[in-house]
Amino acid sequence: MDIKEETFKSLKRNRVVDDIIEAIKQALIRGDLTPGQRLPSENELAQRLGVGRGAIREAMKMLSALGVVEIKQGNGTYITSEPSPMLLTPLSFVILLQMGMTDELFELRSLFQVGYCQLAARKATREEMERIAKTLEDWSIFAHEPARDIDQLVQLDLNFHFAILTATHNPFMIKIGHAIEELFYASMRTTISDGIGLELGIEGHKKILQALYSRDPEKIRLSVEESLKNWERGLKKLYP
Repeated sequence: MDIKEETFKSLKRNRVVDDIIEAIKQALIRGDLTPGQRLPSENELAQRLGVGRGAIREAMKMLSALGVVEIKQGNGTYITSEPSPMLLTPLSFVILLQMGMTDELFELRSLFQVGYCQLAARKATREEMERIAKTLEDWSIFAHEPARDIDQLVQLDLNFHFAILTATHNPFMIKIGHAIEELFYASMRTTISDGIGLELGIEGHKKILQALYSRDPEKIRLSVEESLKNWERGLKKLYP
């Protein structure tokens, strides 16, 4: 598909590199650019946008680092065909740099987790439900080992959520869900670092599993919110 002449217009503002990136984003939103499409050459983009080649080169490097474009040496620059996990990196840093906003973090994780658990309950196969149950069993067994590793405990907790996400059969939910859940690694570590928090976490996850088996959206919502309340209390120990 040819790129329309009006897709890239001359830029007049001062933040040139940011504006180039914004122009690419808007072209994707409008559908003027599509996954896998080859971008105009560096010279052509510079002429169309009225900027220097150095600014184009810098913008392409940033977009490449984010996984938006793929630079093929000797063959040009292309819009990435498959979404990269790096696309969620800016969001990750935004949340990580505002970890003190516990109420907002709780709202974000609660809304998202309730949603993907309800979706998984509607779409999960018997085998997927068994896999979810197995991740919880593995976590519970390891939690009672004499010399348990805290980071392994957190990973086993995450595996439970990842198994639920897989059961949604929604690739967008899975990608975003993995990124969001991993953002809370440190706060999850806090809530299960003591015996009481760990046991509350396991019991909370058991209730989530029971609610998933029931396929009842309201039971799922209540069980997830109860489990997350324990996480929120642990988080507020760090960020009162």
